[in-house]
Amino acid sequence: MLPEGLDRQPLPNIVAAIRRLGFNCVRLTYATYMVTRHAGDRVGRTFDGLGLGSVKDEIARFNPLVVRMTHLQAFDAVLDELGRQGVMVDIDNHVSKPMWCCREKDGNGFFGDEYFDPKEWLLGLTILARRYVYKPQVIGMGLRNELRGERQSEATWRKYVTLAGNAIHVANPNVLIFAGGISYASVLSFLKKKPLSTTFGNKLVYESHWYPFTAGPEKVWTEKPLNQLCRAKIDGYVNTTAFSFTAGGSAAVPLFVGEVGIPGTEVKKSSDNFLSCFATWAAENDLDWAWWGLQGGYYFRDNRTGMDEYFGALSYFWDRPRNPFLLNRLRLMQLKNQGRESPSLIYSFIFIIFCSMTTLRT
Repeated sequence: MLPEGLDRQPLPNIVAAIRRLGFNCVRLTYATYMVTRHAGDRVGRTFDGLGLGSVKDEIARFNPLVVRMTHLQAFDAVLDELGRQGVMVDIDNHVSKPMWCCREKDGNGFFGDEYFDPKEWLLGLTILARRYVYKPQVIGMGLRNELRGERQSEATWRKYVTLAGNAIHVANPNVLIFAGGISYASVLSFLKKKPLSTTFGNKLVYESHWYPFTAGPEKVWTEKPLNQLCRAKIDGYVNTTAFSFTAGGSAAVPLFVGEVGIPGTEVKKSSDNFLSCFATWAAENDLDWAWWGLQGGYYFRDNRTGMDEYFGALSYFWDRPRNPFLLNRLRLMQLKNQGRESPSLIYSFIFIIFCSMTTLRT
């Protein structure tokens, strides 16, 4: 219920680091209960109630005003600083009950689960959509992170994605609506036979997540020649999820890869092969994507205070890149590689990378 890192660095410094890393947008996650049950709770009091007084003291040291704010006020402050420094924001509903995400049976996975009341979820989305209608940095809203579990079904997904999209569009017609598929945002293939019918025009964007361990064990990325394996993996990804943006005419729907990432502390060969494959494909198709994650660590996760995040772009203290070499490999994907204003040199550069990769791997 509070964006991470405010116990490690001043908020303006964190946003400046985002800019230096070449990112132009933040997928900012939140819990529904922050909006519907704890909006008026003070940040400092919440940390005291959790026995995290030492973390609260560090937040007060770097961001003294935050501990006296309510949770919604603190969320506003983060949005405002991102906007002040020219960073766009996709507000992503990550969970209902505040906790680490995601597990198959954590009560947060699908509509009707223990903590996932659809009515309360719709209320939270509507409140935030209306609250940020005049904040132009808020360019989109993610309906729900990684739907999953025994309850998931196509019919229920269609029902609530439509209801949520309509509610957001009525409250705030300015924002894009990001809808992830089922099975941890990895499956949208049921839309091939029957596309989603909406009333919110061209605001719909499908969201998918892709990691080395998506759709199979990570070790498969080392079991075949990379060119052969990469083609097969991309074909599978397009078939299950990414077909939406390759469709022609009115059937095409933009795709946002809302999470992609590998650990930055020690890059294994399997992770390295995965990133090589994804990066070339993403650059070729000029995909929009989000790296998981920015955070160097957490206030409190899995009953541990100050837990490190090995996938984080920033170091444990949020003061430098965790792995500069790894982040440099993202640079080509960060460019706009299609469009009339894109220089032709970029296309030559992509071609050279493809040739070099092929040569090195054979």
